[in-house]
Amino acid sequence: MAALGLFALVLSSALLPTFKVLLVLLVVVGLLTWLLRRSLIKVYSKAQVALRETLTRPPPPRPDPVPAALPSLLREADLETVTIAADSRASGRFIRELDLRTQTGASIVAIERNGKSLINPGPDEELLAGDQLLLLGNRAQLDAARKYFLES
Repeated sequence: MAALGLFALVLSSALLPTFKVLLVLLVVVGLLTWLLRRSLIKVYSKAQVALRETLTRPPPPRPDPVPAALPSLLREADLETVTIAADSRASGRFIRELDLRTQTGASIVAIERNGKSLINPGPDEELLAGDQLLLLGNRAQLDAARKYFLES
């Protein structure tokens, strides 16, 4: 290491100040460090405490997956979730086959399956037992849709 340091010193000798100027600079830096050591220790301690607090702080709680407020255009609309049972008439069928919107007026706006969400599913999406559907409609439409899904 000493040889490497000496080699770097020799290579940079053209850029470094003269030995007297370098010695004066080192003395000044050493003197300033000695005079300011208490304040430097305080700064170091505060930084250490702040880092420890940051690293031990628990992560912020995740917001509940509650649907956001609907815009005023949909002020009469509600959202409701329905779980597809194994014996439901919708289990194993495509959204297109259900003809849900024509029969009840409600629309499927999302499907949650195995912890993953599918937003705005297409008509060729197959519904499986255990799927949670997010339905959009007014109260009468949602009641009719709930009844539709509960029938086997």
